[in-house]
Amino acid sequence: MLPARVLLGIFDTVYLLALTSWVGSVLFFSFGVAPIIFKVLGAEAGGRFVRALFPRYYSWGAISGAIALPAYVAVPLCFPEYRGGAVGIQALVILSGILVMIYSGNSLTPAINAARDAGAEARQRFDRLHRRSVWLNAVVLIAGIALLVAFANRPAPQSSGIVELAPRDRARFGAELSEVIEEIERKYGFRPPRKSEQVQAADRLSVVSPEMIEELESYYRRKRERELQRARFGQRMPNAGDTTEGSRRGQ
Repeated sequence: MLPARVLLGIFDTVYLLALTSWVGSVLFFSFGVAPIIFKVLGAEAGGRFVRALFPRYYSWGAISGAIALPAYVAVPLCFPEYRGGAVGIQALVILSGILVMIYSGNSLTPAINAARDAGAEARQRFDRLHRRSVWLNAVVLIAGIALLVAFANRPAPQSSGIVELAPRDRARFGAELSEVIEEIERKYGFRPPRKSEQVQAADRLSVVSPEMIEELESYYRRKRERELQRARFGQRMPNAGDTTEGSRRGQ
C-alpha cells in the first residue's frame, strides 16, 4: 500500500514526461523539421518523407496525451486540496488535444494527401486543409505550454493526502459509520427511539470524521424537510412511532 506522497510523485512524473514529450515533439517538428524538409530533400522526396512521418507524429501526440490525462486526474483523487474547476478545465484541454491529434492523423492528413495527388485543380483545397493543419498544430502547442505553466505554478500539497485504511480499520470504520447513521436516523425520526439510554455514538468515535458526520446530518436534515413539505400538501408522513404502533395493532 503506497502512501499518497509516493503516488503523487509517480503520477506527477508520468504526467510531466508524457506532456513534455508531446509538447517537445510539436516544437521539434514545427521549428526544427518542417522548415527544412523540402529545402533539403526536394519536393518529391520531401512529400514522401512527410507522408511517412505524419501518421507517427500524430500517433505520438495522441498516445502521449492518453498517458498524461489519467496521470493528471489521479492526483486530485489522492489530494482533495487539488480538486476544483481547474481540474476539469485542464482535463478537457488534454482531451481536446488528443482528439485534435486523432482527427489530424486519421482524417485531415489523408485529405491533404488526396488534395496534393489531385494536382493543380485541387490547389485551393490543399492550401485550405494545410492551413487548418498548421492552425491545429499551433493550438495544440499553445495548450501544451499552458498546461506546463499551470503545472509549474501548482502549489505544494497542504495535507498528507487521503489515507487508505488497513483492513482492520476499515471494519472498525464500517461499524462506527453504521452507528452514526442509526443515531442520525433516530434524531430525525426515521427510526424509533432507544428504549434505554445508551452511550451516544459521538462519544466513542475515533475513525469517522466530524466532516463526514456533518455531511450525513445534512443529508437526513434535507430528507426530513422534503418529507415535511410533502406532508403539508396532504400526504401524511409516517414516522417511526406510527410504524411501531401499526405493527402492534396488526398483532
